[in-house]
Amino acid sequence: MLIALTSLSSTGCSQAKNLINRFKKKGDVETASPQTVEELRVSYIEGDMGALEELIAIYQDEEQQLDVRKSAVRAMAETQHPLALDALAEYVKKAEALNIELMVTSVGVLSQFQDDPVASGALMESIFAVDDKLRQIQAATFKSLKNVKPENKVLALIDIYERSRAAFYSTATMVSNTLSSMDEDEVIPVLIFLAKDETLDVKARNRALEILAARKNDARVVEMFVEMLTDPSMEAQIRDFAIHTMKEVKEERLILALLDTYSQGQASYYSLLSTLLDALGNFNDPVVKPTLVEIAMQDNMPRSLRIKAILNLGNFKNPETFKLILPMLKDPESYEYYPYIIELAHSLDAYDTYKTEIRDAGLIAQEKALEAAKLEK
Repeated sequence: MLIALTSLSSTGCSQAKNLINRFKKKGDVETASPQTVEELRVSYIEGDMGALEELIAIYQDEEQQLDVRKSAVRAMAETQHPLALDALAEYVKKAEALNIELMVTSVGVLSQFQDDPVASGALMESIFAVDDKLRQIQAATFKSLKNVKPENKVLALIDIYERSRAAFYSTATMVSNTLSSMDEDEVIPVLIFLAKDETLDVKARNRALEILAARKNDARVVEMFVEMLTDPSMEAQIRDFAIHTMKEVKEERLILALLDTYSQGQASYYSLLSTLLDALGNFNDPVVKPTLVEIAMQDNMPRSLRIKAILNLGNFKNPETFKLILPMLKDPESYEYYPYIIELAHSLDAYDTYKTEIRDAGLIAQEKALEAAKLEK
């Protein structure tokens, strides 16, 4: 039996050596083929450990064709052998497949030919290609994490998140620095186009605005911000970002645009508030009471909204609610709301209770009005 095993092992080694000789010449590795990989896989199954070592060598050899190396790594996976695992783990851990050093060197050399459209085009395409490859690797890695223990996975994912966020800010800084170093006549029109492009994501447009803010004194940039602020169809988030970005610019057109934007926003706010007050109906949750009182007593609030707020206080059916609005009757400027305040008192069944306070408040308002009239003379 021992003799038979020895014979089988010797036969396996002999087969592996023959296979090795097919693609080796005195230390120089010739191109292996998928057939070679398959024969090595079969040899390992038949008991030849040397075949596994050769599969690992093919996998690690950057001079071999990519499809052959992929076939070799799949064959290694079938073995489930610790040597195969160690080789795979070491390679993936170091991310050697990306060949960073060669890529960095190539980009550095190609940058010497940036005036050539072929070189500049390749440099731009490389940014997208590298990003795409990294995303593919990340997607495959995340998909493979399902078998990792939760306690290890959570910590690793948190670390990945922090690294990704740091990488994002680093990329944003590099983009900003690159754009800021470009000639203004070249970069400003492009950034203005991006900022106005409604098909782009809001974040991308805000980023363009942020970079343009560094050139906020340029007439073209001011003109763009004026257009954006006065465009009623502009997204609110973009408009708000533009307002905060240009806050230090003392340019007449921009200031007028900001005032117009404020007026539009105020009108929109009042319209929304009116709709809200109409929608309250018989709503009597105590949480809204302070807001209604505030609206009713604000001098700069439109008259119609103050009246709605006063009347909506009648929903609470609590006579003590009237005490909150009673101070309005002491102000001669607010005396035009007297009929609505009295209507509120009756709806709350509070008129008889506060009849004296209503009369006294009216007298105070009258005295204030007389004093004001004397001062005007």
